[in-house]
Amino acid sequence: MEVFEFYKPIRNKISSLARDDALGVIWAYCQFLQIENFHFPPEIEVAKRFLELDVPQKWISEWDLEVLAKEVLLNCGPAASKGRTLRAWKDFSDTINAVKELDRLIYREFGSQQRVLVELIRISHRQFIWQANPPNSRTAIRYFKIFNRPIVDQICVERFNLSVWQIFMCGMACMSHFLKSPALAYPFKSDIKALPPEVFDRFFLVACSSLPNLKMKLKSEQRYDESFMYAYNSLRAFPLVRMFYQGADCIVCPLMTLLFWKFTGGLYYDLISHPDFANEFGDGFQSYVGEVLVATSSSKKIELVAEHEYQVGRSRKRTVDWIIADEGAAIFLECKARRLSLGSKISLNDDISLDRDIANMASSIVQVYKTLSDYLDSGYPKFNLRENKTIYPAVVTPENWRLFGPVMFTKLAEAVTAGLAAAGLPLNLKDQFPYLVFAVEELETALQVIDRIGIENFVAGKIKDPEMSQWDWHAYMTNQFADFFPLRAIFDGDYDRMFAALFDAQNQLR
Repeated sequence: MEVFEFYKPIRNKISSLARDDALGVIWAYCQFLQIENFHFPPEIEVAKRFLELDVPQKWISEWDLEVLAKEVLLNCGPAASKGRTLRAWKDFSDTINAVKELDRLIYREFGSQQRVLVELIRISHRQFIWQANPPNSRTAIRYFKIFNRPIVDQICVERFNLSVWQIFMCGMACMSHFLKSPALAYPFKSDIKALPPEVFDRFFLVACSSLPNLKMKLKSEQRYDESFMYAYNSLRAFPLVRMFYQGADCIVCPLMTLLFWKFTGGLYYDLISHPDFANEFGDGFQSYVGEVLVATSSSKKIELVAEHEYQVGRSRKRTVDWIIADEGAAIFLECKARRLSLGSKISLNDDISLDRDIANMASSIVQVYKTLSDYLDSGYPKFNLRENKTIYPAVVTPENWRLFGPVMFTKLAEAVTAGLAAAGLPLNLKDQFPYLVFAVEELETALQVIDRIGIENFVAGKIKDPEMSQWDWHAYMTNQFADFFPLRAIFDGDYDRMFAALFDAQNQLR
């Protein structure tokens, strides 16, 4: 059966809703799931049993709300038919259940027992980002530090007539409004002297689309196949919608978290086509990781060694980006700005994209083994060869690849083995010196644990346990070091200083 046939009933159900009314309800539920201490507006009926759930995503999830928002924008008009409204719990729950049923039907049609583990990869990338990266200060200051470099700033000014600082300030200022309301009346006045209305207008050119233009984009992106629920949609690129809302010209934000992602990690996708951006972003990421290392290494037992040159014969080479060492072990850390492709995140029955991405990750790991091999031969100028020290080659990425489970780990291990063979390196290197892969948010936490218990005590518990070796780092750390949590946010002071102008403004936007 064609996916479109599964889709038509839910399309018809959603099309009977009033667009403004539905978007306001979607905004409220997303705020409840993503923002602490949010209270539903009194006009929205919410089941008491839902409010009492320990994990409300059991019933209603942000990823289903994203699909619903897309469908509302595509199919709803200004008025409802048959008296249906998402403000009524029965209509809302029926509509969400229809979205979930569509997901189930598509997987039943295209999935198989042999592809269950691949389906888990798709699910993790669809769901975990909502769970792990709601609007928060750690992500905001991380990406600001990575992007806030003269060359990146120049690229932003050329492309958007906005500096990096202005992009982040406008994004945060808009969020302060959308915390309380899904719509911003346009035009508006700004009470922030450094951000006059014309600066916001330039920001809206980056993050906002008119409703007709957005509908055209969303319609062209619909995929009536196994990727329907997972495919990219332009709400990610344009989380703000210029439209008439409740009779007024407004800018509407149905899902505030998408706005947060847009001006933090999403800025990468707006700039990556510029020829000077990739190298500069990589340098900014390496520099940021260095800041993290310094900020988390309060123990005098931890030694940090930055990248430096060494010589092999007549060849001048460079070490790994960072070495983290204590008395018993060292991590040879390489910073790689590579991101998992969209194809790897959404494909159920085609492994081409995933295999290509895994091969790229494996080449980064093999690169660390190459320089490790040189180190084992003669040491580094600033880090002498030390006997009986366990060394862990490691790669850290700005985006979480969700490396867990047998499919990802097996594919990566096979690709690393093939890479070692192609490089003429001993295949037992990966057994003698097991490799590690971190997302930067995992590394920020891991380094604080390492600072307290040492590298070997931290790493060994994961790689030597058959079950935990296939867990992601977050699950491992919260399981094994629960007493250490919550760990500190390492750049809170920088975050406060960065947004001081916004915090001082009593009325940021009217």
